[in-house]
Amino acid sequence: MKIAIIGAGALGGYYGAKLARAGETVHFIARGAMLDALRSRGLTVVRDEETFAVSQVRATADAKEVGVVDLALVTTKSYDLEGAAQALQALKGPDTIVIPLQNGVDIAERLAMSTGPGGHVLGGLTYLPAAVAEPGVVRQGGVEKPLLLGPLRDADSAAADVALSVLRHADIAAQRPADIRVEIWTKYTAALATTGVQSVTGRGCGPTLADPDIRGMYLSVMEEAEALARRSGVPLPDGIVARLMGVIDGYPPEVKASMLQDLERGKRLELEAMHGTAVRLGETLGVPTPVNCFIYAALKLRAGGIGSE
Repeated sequence: MKIAIIGAGALGGYYGAKLARAGETVHFIARGAMLDALRSRGLTVVRDEETFAVSQVRATADAKEVGVVDLALVTTKSYDLEGAAQALQALKGPDTIVIPLQNGVDIAERLAMSTGPGGHVLGGLTYLPAAVAEPGVVRQGGVEKPLLLGPLRDADSAAADVALSVLRHADIAAQRPADIRVEIWTKYTAALATTGVQSVTGRGCGPTLADPDIRGMYLSVMEEAEALARRSGVPLPDGIVARLMGVIDGYPPEVKASMLQDLERGKRLELEAMHGTAVRLGETLGVPTPVNCFIYAALKLRAGGIGSE
């Protein structure tokens, strides 16, 4: 199968390397130091139990050089979605299967709208713990948590089965849940709370969970997200906020949310895809989102990273 990986960071590097190792024809759409490393040294994946390398890597900055593919994984940050959509326009044909793995609840719909008709844009997400150790080297530590995918339309059901089979053949942990929308909204609900609360307070799990007032912010953010999901027609399970709060309580006290880490490093924030989306959906659906509005307003001027003022 001809496969494109749009965004050769930690997720794209890991999944692309496994697919290439399984014999698939994988093309990485990359840029900068990562593109140079892929072309000169290939791609190495370091895991707790193994290290493997793919020496012959197909990598380019121009998706037009690749042409139409059978499967495309979109693994850029959410703020690079416009660039990913431009690349996808050159890669997507009438039967292309697209799996976006960015944070957010409307990524698939936005990609489908911006790239035109044709193809099968599925819902997708992952909790994979992975990081770029250096250009061309991906470190995946701990258990390989599954990539989740599924159709957002009945017409895409067969395409989801094909994608699942390809991923599993490459020894990628992958599952197709009963309703991918529920899984996407569940991840989004928890991520809104951890990224937002920790970013506006500047503190990680330990201090924020120990303070009763800040703990209340976690709950309020998730309650607003739950209301948005239900108004959007997504049947989140009863008691979802309490369950997710229990999961967050289990995080080690030294853990910091990814957005807080990006904020501390002066990097761009995925604020628009996260709290910006919550605010806009609240206005459209008539659902009050005061805590998410506060978080969005408090972080908006820092969302572009250092030098964005």
